[in-house]
Amino acid sequence: MKRLFLVLAVLAWIAAASVALTRLWFAYPDIFPALPGPWVSYLLDAYGAQNAEDVADLEILIGLAVSIPVVTLMTVVGLWVVRRRP
Repeated sequence: MKRLFLVLAVLAWIAAASVALTRLWFAYPDIFPALPGPWVSYLLDAYGAQNAEDVADLEILIGLAVSIPVVTLMTVVGLWVVRRRP
């Protein structure tokens, strides 16, 4: 039961931190690197964005697609460091 709680807590942390990082990226776009123009054009065409709502949806998807692996990697490294300490 303790292990299940730990797994659920880590998953909740990853979800919450990913949403927070995505929100931070949207609120302050200048502190993070921007995607190159050709990538943005390709993603807009592949997603089929027709209006501003579609573009906003794509922004959220891209933000989460970037922030989830970043937060997961930081969490795994953090847990590894904590468990290695004597």
